[in-house]
Amino acid sequence: MNIYSGQWVTAGETVVDSTRLTEATGWAPTLTARESAAVMILLQGKPVLRREDALERRIACEAALEPASEFVGVDGRGLEHVQIPAATGAVHAEIHAARSGGAATVESGGSATVESGGSATVVLPAPPGLHARYLTPFAAELAENGFDVVVVDLPGHGLSTGRRGRATVAGVNDALAVALGYARIRFGVTPLVVRVGDATERESRPGRWRSRVARSRTHASVNPADGLLPRRLRYEGGLGHIPHAHSVRDVVALTRADRVDS
Repeated sequence: MNIYSGQWVTAGETVVDSTRLTEATGWAPTLTARESAAVMILLQGKPVLRREDALERRIACEAALEPASEFVGVDGRGLEHVQIPAATGAVHAEIHAARSGGAATVESGGSATVESGGSATVVLPAPPGLHARYLTPFAAELAENGFDVVVVDLPGHGLSTGRRGRATVAGVNDALAVALGYARIRFGVTPLVVRVGDATERESRPGRWRSRVARSRTHASVNPADGLLPRRLRYEGGLGHIPHAHSVRDVVALTRADRVDS
């Protein structure tokens, strides 16, 4: 039995597995026992802490993401998932490679001033309290417009390891660093980190919000059916310095500005 099991076999009991069923019908389980246990634990709002227990195979990741996929109207069966080793355990990322022929442009005075053409790479950290699947439509739109995109789950969020809803500044910085390193190696260019969603970061400010960092606060879930969303959020900051975008046009403009600055 695996470490998650609540059932134990004692001496003298009959042990049954699926071998004969597979031999007779060709049926085979889609998930391993360990993957099934991890999906069950995550969807119950409980943490997966060990790097070796993080979900990696696409079919297992999509099983855990099914409630979120239904909510945002996404079929994620063709998407790529990776678990990137980090100091916090494992950081989950969803990969969207640029579609061939896609080109994102930004208009200035009626003429196109920049095209990404697949040469621009963007890292999108999921907002605190959410996870990468809620950014999948936006990431897919970026990919259709020529961007390579890496969408990252913060520690303790989504399919990343760590206590549910808890993300320290050090943990967030580490997650971004390993995601940037992965994107740079994978796509061969220096990526730009862009934040989408709520542009505010109240927890990073001094005063009454900073005083709340020491304890968890109740977090209203945007999708109560999604057990991956934390019910309590303990986010200490780390994203406030990242440029913010609301649309593909914003990302293109930020990419252009980054190229000019460099």
